[in-house]
Amino acid sequence: MTNKHFVTVTCFLLCLISCNFSSSQKEELASGVQKCSLIFRSQDEITVRVYKPIDDTFNYAYISDVLDLKPNISINYELEVNDFGCVMCRFPNGRRYFFYLEPGNQVEVNYESGKVNISGNNAEGHIYYNNKYMGDYNGNLRRLFLKDIINYDSIYYCFEQDMLLPYRAELKEMEKSGSITPSFSAILDKNLYLTSCFFLRGIYEQWLIYSRYKSYEPGPEDIRSILSQMSRLYDAPYATGDDIKKLPSYHMGYNQLKYKYLDAETKEELTEKRNFGAFPFYLLASDSLQLQFYGKGLISDLQDGQTRFNQEKLLAYLSEKFPDSEYVAIIKRLMAQKQSSEVSDEIIIIDNSPSSLKELTQIPGIKGKYAYVDLWETACIPCVYEFKYNDDVHKLLAAYNNLVSVYISIDKDKELWKSRVEKFDLKGYNIMASESLQKDIGMKVYDGTKVGAIPRYLLLDIEGNIVNDNLPRPSRSVQLKPILADVFK
Repeated sequence: MTNKHFVTVTCFLLCLISCNFSSSQKEELASGVQKCSLIFRSQDEITVRVYKPIDDTFNYAYISDVLDLKPNISINYELEVNDFGCVMCRFPNGRRYFFYLEPGNQVEVNYESGKVNISGNNAEGHIYYNNKYMGDYNGNLRRLFLKDIINYDSIYYCFEQDMLLPYRAELKEMEKSGSITPSFSAILDKNLYLTSCFFLRGIYEQWLIYSRYKSYEPGPEDIRSILSQMSRLYDAPYATGDDIKKLPSYHMGYNQLKYKYLDAETKEELTEKRNFGAFPFYLLASDSLQLQFYGKGLISDLQDGQTRFNQEKLLAYLSEKFPDSEYVAIIKRLMAQKQSSEVSDEIIIIDNSPSSLKELTQIPGIKGKYAYVDLWETACIPCVYEFKYNDDVHKLLAAYNNLVSVYISIDKDKELWKSRVEKFDLKGYNIMASESLQKDIGMKVYDGTKVGAIPRYLLLDIEGNIVNDNLPRPSRSVQLKPILADVFK
């Protein structure tokens, strides 16, 4: 075939292929962004919370969508990814699952009897990652720090041999068998490396920097060795590149360690015009990682009622630097909601705290009913986190006419407590516990004289007796359902 004929045929074939794509498909191919999907099914009525990528970065802070699954009905959840994206899903059994999706992938997720079954593209890899990935090698590494003379090369050797090689071998086996694609294997491999770096950095900090487990004061040579090791880890090809922003591994710790040992002048120069409050070490990161971590941090502040950042100043910085960012749009929306939100008339504030659980059940509206009690405090981050699942719990409670929701806070600042009750939309009866009520709870629930670890969830009968002193958390509402069904059968 002559060159002329070859060019003609090639042009004809390209034209033919192009005609078979829709205009939207052509746009996808041109932009590099293509669709993929998660198909959800469930035997029971459950709620799944989906955290899809924001600005092409991994997102664990903002719930993108809430899916209400019903038996025998599938939900096809589509999203667009560039090369790949990691989607996190929270299920009512308390588990988080991570799905690494490449363009054109279709992964089926079936929730059955409290378990998540996965099929479709790279299914074996998804199962491996969520159920078998990353054993606890901290013990092996920690033992190396107990020696009188710490050999940093030995630590690095253990890191490679004990933490990386076994998993890489398993990934290669799956890749060789065809159960996962080479590109999927490479994604997990990079995430494996970053996760291992996170473990190792944490041990360095615990055993040397903070000396939490033994009386050891690191000297200047130790500090230099640690920073050298961290540089060796995080400047390697596996830990660099713009795609690390798509992975769930926490790769900002290296910057935190570097910032800790900067001299005062360098720190001042770094934050002189960009002092936003918490986490100044974010400024050492690339632009895409700055957007990701400042964006997630500010979203968490707004959702959880925290004030770690100068919110207006940080938003102005992000808006100027990333004007078309999804993070910026979400933050602006959350700020607008914060300013315009109305207080629900289902929130009931009890101004005078009862002195005991028995007295609590005599309060009008609660009297003659069982009480689902949520013990919390405004400064308790896990408590606040669980409020995201209140709707799931309220759906379960609504099935019983003689059951009410009661929130008991151990706060001391009444105005702060009231503002947070409204902020978190705590529908039901709200009480800031007096010292006598806290003492009564401490004796009956914690075998002490005060309230212990929170959050804690209780079920009281109509007389104030404790039916259950440790109910499952709201994020595990699927475990709460049979308990309530058994009590009220």
